[in-house]
Amino acid sequence: MTYNERHFSQELNLQLSHKLDSLIVWQNHALDFQIKYLVAVNGQTQLTNCSAFIQLLAKTRFNLDAANNLLRLLYDDYRFKTSVNVIYRAIVDDIINSYYLFGTVALADPEQHALGNELTIFHKEFILSSIKGINSEREFEKYIDELNEVESSPDIDVEDEFKRANADLFTAAGAWKKNSEIRANTSPYFIDLFNQTDGNGKGFISEAKKLEFIKARGVVTHSNIAAMFKYLSQFQHFSPKSHELLNSHIEYDIVIYQRCLGELVMLLDQLFQVLELQDKAELQSEWKALAPLIFNSFNE
Repeated sequence: MTYNERHFSQELNLQLSHKLDSLIVWQNHALDFQIKYLVAVNGQTQLTNCSAFIQLLAKTRFNLDAANNLLRLLYDDYRFKTSVNVIYRAIVDDIINSYYLFGTVALADPEQHALGNELTIFHKEFILSSIKGINSEREFEKYIDELNEVESSPDIDVEDEFKRANADLFTAAGAWKKNSEIRANTSPYFIDLFNQTDGNGKGFISEAKKLEFIKARGVVTHSNIAAMFKYLSQFQHFSPKSHELLNSHIEYDIVIYQRCLGELVMLLDQLFQVLELQDKAELQSEWKALAPLIFNSFNE
């Protein structure tokens, strides 16, 4: 017998199996549309800096495909939601990033300064994280060298290497630019909405701050996105009291997956406003036909 057969009733398992069937079918339809959407941007000239949205959609496309494959493990064992939910968390995180960046687009600004500055900050965050990872790796290599009684390779100033490759992230004095300095030519309108304390400029923009900005920009489903992110994050973090959650069935998890799919579908519609696609009118018409079917499937 499988884990689900041992611990849950046949009636519940049949019900959840049916919901999983429906989710996978419609998620595949959404994925097929997303792939078509991504193909349609090939060769198109985009607004300055807006290619970032294409990169984020490509990330969600791969994670959604991976989630579809892992969902099949849930038919026999609901506990695999531990891994599935971490993937959906990554999808929701990229939805948050997409709406955050979308909120900085100013169609009247051909240079898209605000969007470009936020992308620069994102890149700075990525580099800072990379430096920490590289330094940790080097510490471990030294430890292994000591065990093997061999001489370690000379130290390299990793930060200096990144400085040479990313001069725009540093001041003339060689210090990391603060976020406020990177945003020097961002419209005051956006600065007011960010409402973020800069500190020493090395802190990451938290999901909470991104969600505050998304709310300030009028995204009506910000609370749904926040709720999904918080729930799915519980499967990445640990609490000694959380084991019961891992052993439970997946009725609510399926609801979260459906909401995640719904938010992704709505994001694709929003991005029609800023992305250039081949046969855009035809794709928009296809979206209008597909979206209601996907949302109606959530009630099956």
